[in-house]
Amino acid sequence: MISSSDRIYLYVVPEERTEAIAAGALWDEESTCLYITPDMPQDGFAKWLSDSDPDDEFAIVSSEAYVASASTACCRCHAQIEIICIYCDFGTDLDEPLLNFTVSNISSVDEGLSQQLSRWPNFKKGRNVLDRAFCFANYCPNCHAIQREMLLHDEPDAPFFAIPESPPEAVRLIPLSGLVRLSGDCHFAI
Repeated sequence: MISSSDRIYLYVVPEERTEAIAAGALWDEESTCLYITPDMPQDGFAKWLSDSDPDDEFAIVSSEAYVASASTACCRCHAQIEIICIYCDFGTDLDEPLLNFTVSNISSVDEGLSQQLSRWPNFKKGRNVLDRAFCFANYCPNCHAIQREMLLHDEPDAPFFAIPESPPEAVRLIPLSGLVRLSGDCHFAI
């Protein structure tokens, strides 16, 4: 069985699914996405490999952003796993200034952020469980289950609910370099 860390997910619109399969793309039943393996030639899949849509405007911009890392039990196998999110001390969402927020349901990231996130191979783009849209999410390295973003951000006991008030050992903040640009949903502690 090919592990999820050995998969390069493709961003294929439904109308092009037959074409991608004919080119040799494989089907991941768990995430309901097409993928290729690193040893497959990527030439025939170039149009489906991009992490972001070139026409997609990045709504969120921050020069004070971090990868927030925490540990939690996998929602399926209950193994302790590392999960991450993007946390910003300051940034803008559609040019509106914001303080102390996390970002979930990330639909696109700029190239610099994409390179920095490569340190976390279990945080990758796949199909959202609820609306079936493509977005970045945490996956369990053991059972490959997607970890639901809502459960990580929206509840008072969730790891990413109130990062500024979290005990120092609960969430580790790793600074991101430069200006980061992405699109997703902003979350704030109430």
